[in-house]
Amino acid sequence: MVESCFMAESKPIGIFSSLSAGFDGVASRPALIIPPLVLDLFLWLGPHLGIARLINSLTEPAIQAGGLVGEQASLIRQVIESAGERFNLLSALSTIPIGIPSLMAGRMPLDNPLGSITKIDVDGAGSVLLIWIGLSGIGLVIGAYYQYWIAGAIAPDAELGPGWMAALRMVGFGFLIFVGGLVAGITVLIAITLATLILPLLGTGVFFLGFALLFWVAVYLIFTPHGIIRYDQGVFRSMFESFLLVRWNLLPTVGYLAMAFGAYWILNLVWNLPSPASWFSLLALAGHAFVATTLLAGSYAYYQGRREWLMAARRAV
Repeated sequence: MVESCFMAESKPIGIFSSLSAGFDGVASRPALIIPPLVLDLFLWLGPHLGIARLINSLTEPAIQAGGLVGEQASLIRQVIESAGERFNLLSALSTIPIGIPSLMAGRMPLDNPLGSITKIDVDGAGSVLLIWIGLSGIGLVIGAYYQYWIAGAIAPDAELGPGWMAALRMVGFGFLIFVGGLVAGITVLIAITLATLILPLLGTGVFFLGFALLFWVAVYLIFTPHGIIRYDQGVFRSMFESFLLVRWNLLPTVGYLAMAFGAYWILNLVWNLPSPASWFSLLALAGHAFVATTLLAGSYAYYQGRREWLMAARRAV
């Protein structure tokens, strides 16, 4: 009875109210768009760390073998080389959704208005892995401070925890996600292989089942960074509260995520229209930085409003 009375008298923050709060927060502090804008400018105009030599060293022995294996390897190498020409290890600095969003991290341009891009090829799989891990860690630290500033804009009167602790926890959460995702991916791959050996159609079903499972795990843990940044929580405590919040607000949460990611994807089609060789891409980068920051700020407003509403409801009960 108490719970029903409380639900009737108070309503949690809605999707559009969250987006409006995110827009107001960014509009009042336009400097919040600087981190994603600077990162995109660096990935666009700065040097690139490539892996072309690594790809050549991995595919060359199979090509030299000749025969059918060599022909297949040659075709595969052409596909991989086209991707390797664009790949930039520095894009690991963008660790969205728990870091700084970037347009150029996904686009990986081959040219810019300044002329040719300075490329530095990295030799050895071990070197590539170490550099990728190091850059991802740096991206998580910078992203933690970026989201720390966003949380402060959404809740200016709140007392946030120390920034260095939030950054450390974000790195720990990123490492946990990497290890968990790797283990889950390998497990699903093994299950798909075994199911396919029994029945090909069964392997397809296992694939979709594994994908759905990983998708819902990501949805339930989507607000973990918010708890770390906004409420100074530990990694596991924040994961638990994210699970509870999504559990009790599943449909609104899915609605917000669908609207946010949908708007982000559609607008990215617009931001990708200018050629990387044109200075008009500056407008695209500025627009992307503003929209991405607004959506992220809106998620903090949604999480804070829904969490406080849920805590009040539990106290009322």
